[in-house]
Order: sequence, then C-alpha cells, then structure tokens
Amino acid sequence: MTHSSSTSVEHEAYMKQAIETACQNLQRPFGALLVDHREGEVLASAVNRSYRNPVAHSELEVINEAVRKSGGDVNWKNCTLYVTAEPCAMCMSGILWTGISRVVFGSSIQTLRDLDYRHIDLRAAEVVARAKGALSCELIGGILESECDALFTAAIKLDKKSR
Repeated sequence: MTHSSSTSVEHEAYMKQAIETACQNLQRPFGALLVDHREGEVLASAVNRSYRNPVAHSELEVINEAVRKSGGDVNWKNCTLYVTAEPCAMCMSGILWTGISRVVFGSSIQTLRDLDYRHIDLRAAEVVARAKGALSCELIGGILESECDALFTAAIKLDKKSR
C-alpha cells in the first residue's frame, strides 16, 4: 500500500459515506463510493447485491452505476474508489480494467477471512502486482478500519442468528 496526495481527513470523510452506503445491506455491508478526486465530486455509490446476482459486488456495482449515470463518460484515471473492505480478486481485476487510479479500503481480506467470510485468499496488492502494462492502481488500506470491521463482525453475528 502507498500513501497518496489526498489527506487522511479527506479519505475518512469519503469512507464515512461508503459506510453509510454499506448500512443499506447490513447482512453484506460492502459499500462503495466512486469519487472524482480532481473535482471532489461523488460520481456514484453502491452496495453489495450478491443476493440477487453472485457477481454484484459493491465495487462492480458502483462502476456500473457511474457508467449508467454518465452515459459512459467517466475519466477513470481521476477516480478514487472508497470501499468498506479490500476488493476481492474479481473486483480488483475489474477496477484495473476500468483504469481507476486509487482504491481506499477499510477492512482487509485477512480480517474477512478471520471472521469466516467466504473469500478468495488473494490480496488486492497481489492482483495489482501481477497486472501488466498500463494496468495499475494505488492501494490505501486501513481507513476507518475499526468502523468497517465492526460492520462485518455485526453482519456475521446477524447471519449466525438467522440460521
């Protein structure tokens, strides 16, 4: 993970919005916010909808929402994606293909695995490291990590109660 030119205060403010979005689905609190970091404009937000479609993770949903809202006119290189959890390998690949320049996340894949979330044990940084050519993305982890971890811990408890 690297540090960015944006301040941690900015990252925390946007992550709070991603957390608010995640609260729309307390059973799968994966929330995403796509921000044009040059303009400071929120382009789209989305929550995990994998209960409808197994690949409707919040990261891919927010990309699709941004395309829908803009008619496909998004300057991805100017975008920062804020997500409550580190992107899985599928989502990180999609992020790389769009050209989004930065991902800021809260909970780590390791935390999700420790909580017994079904997850592929492949960190986002490894997906980025294996990318070729112009496929690159800055990763910043641990922003409002304890707040994000609390969401996922509560979701697991909720899931165990419903069984």
